[in-house]
Amino acid sequence: MKRSTIFAWIHRCPKCGYCASDISETAPDAASVVHSQEYTRQLSEPAIPELANSFLCKALIDERSGDYAAAAWAMIHAAWVCDDAESSDSARTSRRRAADMIDRALENGQEVAGQEGAETAVQVDLLRRAGRFDDALQRIEARRPEITEDIILRILDCQETLIARGDDACHTVSEALGQNE
Repeated sequence: MKRSTIFAWIHRCPKCGYCASDISETAPDAASVVHSQEYTRQLSEPAIPELANSFLCKALIDERSGDYAAAAWAMIHAAWVCDDAESSDSARTSRRRAADMIDRALENGQEVAGQEGAETAVQVDLLRRAGRFDDALQRIEARRPEITEDIILRILDCQETLIARGDDACHTVSEALGQNE
């Protein structure tokens, strides 16, 4: 049910195009980002749904302010909007960018997900859904030894199975845990 409220997770100022979860709070250096060519192009990119453009603009602001984890989640949300609009190329691009942004967040000591190892599961899913199967497998191999949470390990096992099949489709955590059988 939460995902059905995605339209309310982001707001866009009708005057300047500033995109944020709460436009009454201005992020550091937001004005220079909003006035940049990159932001202006993204705000009205015709190949991407308007709501996804808003999330991608928020990601640009988050990235500039150094909040790479928030930027990654904004990109993930843009991918979900693109999925819903059946804009698969844009969804894949958003996922690739989000996976790379998670690396930046982790390099800067930022927590991406609350549960130990969850950022690996999220990143592997992003890479798999973006068709970057080899990169996804490399992440699993590199990070599995550090993960102790059984649920995350089971999700990674499922991801390996999906990757082996070349499956880049959407799957649920329930499926990964065998709860849909």
